[in-house]
Amino acid sequence: MVYIMLSMKYLSKILLVAIIAMSLSTVQARPNKHKDKPDKPRPEKKIDKEKVKERLKAAAEKRKKQRGSKKPKHFGRWDGKRIQSEELNELREKMRELTKELHELRKKHAEEMKKRMAEIKKEFANKRDKVIEGNKPGE
Repeated sequence: MVYIMLSMKYLSKILLVAIIAMSLSTVQARPNKHKDKPDKPRPEKKIDKEKVKERLKAAAEKRKKQRGSKKPKHFGRWDGKRIQSEELNELREKMRELTKELHELRKKHAEEMKKRMAEIKKEFANKRDKVIEGNKPGE
């Protein structure tokens, strides 16, 4: 029994050493991040400002041509005001007149309702006790 325990301890020590050795070897197997890079001969870049300006102008003109054919975007909503025709303008004017008329009708109705509510309030102002007596529970 003692012999088995000693052999288990011995095997566990060997396994521990092997695991440590493997972990150290994998850590060292990574490429060196701070490795000196070899100097490659690179030609100096000569930037010609005139050519750059010409390229930018050409790109802007190309963009303008492409944008001209597309419909305008107003945050995902298109209001339809870009279409110009006599029929549509007449319809728009009629709609404006109708909305004004509707607004006036709403104002008149609100005034009438205020008057009617005031009349009802006056009518039932002094009849509170009669209404309460008339609503007796259990009848």
